[in-house]
Amino acid sequence: MSTPPERPPRLPQRSPFLLLDRILSIEERSGTFLKLVSAGDPCVAGDGRLPRVLVLEAMAQGGGALLLELEGRMPAPGYLAAVDDFQVQGDVRVGDALRVEVTILRTFGGAVMFKGRALVDGSVRAEGRFTLVTPR
Repeated sequence: MSTPPERPPRLPQRSPFLLLDRILSIEERSGTFLKLVSAGDPCVAGDGRLPRVLVLEAMAQGGGALLLELEGRMPAPGYLAAVDDFQVQGDVRVGDALRVEVTILRTFGGAVMFKGRALVDGSVRAEGRFTLVTPR
């Protein structure tokens, strides 16, 4: 199951807090998304960098978007409940095309654990595991 490119993700977030511009692909347990970092983006810091916490948020939004696309086969997306082994290897700057890749590692109860990577030009800028939990 692969989703055609150029489609925005279905998420409850709206601008300026929606950090993903489009879905690149959706597979059975993984998804790839794109964020174009522009100077006009209100989330970009004064020095032209996307704050690291927002790179993590983009990965979490990718996990939520993946769960929405897999509706009925996975728990509904909820909120970011845990972050493990999150490492940042470089900055994301204005002009970058941030590629967000998320993979479902496991589900337990109403929680889903993901592995995520954020890349620019094939170079990993951040990676780690995170867990989304269904709201009760």
